[in-house]
Amino acid sequence: RGISNSGIIVKEASDFVRSCDAYPVIIPAMGSHGGATAEGQEEILKGYGITEKQSGAPVLSSMEVVELPPGESPVPVYMDRNAYECDGIIMINRIKVHTDFHGEYESGLVKMAVIGLGKERQASAVHRYGVYGLVTLMPMIARQVFASGKIIGGIALVENAFDNTMLIKSLRTDEIFD
Repeated sequence: RGISNSGIIVKEASDFVRSCDAYPVIIPAMGSHGGATAEGQEEILKGYGITEKQSGAPVLSSMEVVELPPGESPVPVYMDRNAYECDGIIMINRIKVHTDFHGEYESGLVKMAVIGLGKERQASAVHRYGVYGLVTLMPMIARQVFASGKIIGGIALVENAFDNTMLIKSLRTDEIFD
């Protein structure tokens, strides 16, 4: 949400996926935002210019999740059903400091893998623990999400002090925590 140049970046990523003879889809990964509804999350994307017409990739918006093995997580681990049914997931998100807490992973691809792709169910499960959930549980849950093998990489975005795109870095899944 609110990422500079997000429409262009999503279109370029979709074009790249298509150039690899694959079929891109766009899945909103916003936890409980948009009123915790599929329609609300699709509307948020539309407000940022991310649509099927603009990107050439259909938007599959749902709040339905599948439960993944929890590993060491004391809370259930969830993933958006549409994302889980894809052959691979490339996450796109801005990396920045969080406004409400400080930890090793405040905002970005780790958070998107958990709070975003886990939809309202995962957001609620983590947020119920407050800062402990975000600082301690979120990375633990992310490791389980990555262990599913569904996420093949991410595109990390960094903005400058003027909220403009400064750096775009593609990462393999094994590089995301670094």
